[in-house]
Amino acid sequence: MATLSAAYLKNVIEKMQAYGDRAQFTMNGNVLGPNYQVINTSEKKMSFDSSNRLIQTTEEDFTGANASRIFTLAQVEAMLTNIDAPIVKNSAIRTRRVAGAGTGTSSSSRGGSSLTKAKEQIAIQKYDYYKNNRDSLPSDIRAHSEEITRMMEKGMSAEAAFEEASKLCFDH
Repeated sequence: MATLSAAYLKNVIEKMQAYGDRAQFTMNGNVLGPNYQVINTSEKKMSFDSSNRLIQTTEEDFTGANASRIFTLAQVEAMLTNIDAPIVKNSAIRTRRVAGAGTGTSSSSRGGSSLTKAKEQIAIQKYDYYKNNRDSLPSDIRAHSEEITRMMEKGMSAEAAFEEASKLCFDH
């Protein structure tokens, strides 16, 4: 799971937002990534190849050593966040060392880990709001997912961000 690309995970998240709140990965796939299935609340499953095309699979493809555990949307979003986090963490560490050099001060309570936690919290709040209000949201709200995240990163609540994004949707 640690080798999945950001582009691959963004596509998985898009499919999860459209079809189900959980995903499971299999060893089958290609260089782009593993095949995966999206599972909805009724336990219905849709399988996709690593290029995000709908495919037919057998039960064995997602059992035993062939399959990962089942991940929630928030967990997959956290995986995506963690792909970018090492760059932020290393940069924060470098800044702390330079800022604290020779002064004897430490700023270890700040840095990448709190940024990662904040992004994870936003992803969780966003997912929870979407899950609890899916029926009342425009069907094309998913197209504005990144805008919602940016608004929430600027301090807007999930409710306010979704309300603002809903104004951008075509099917009110």
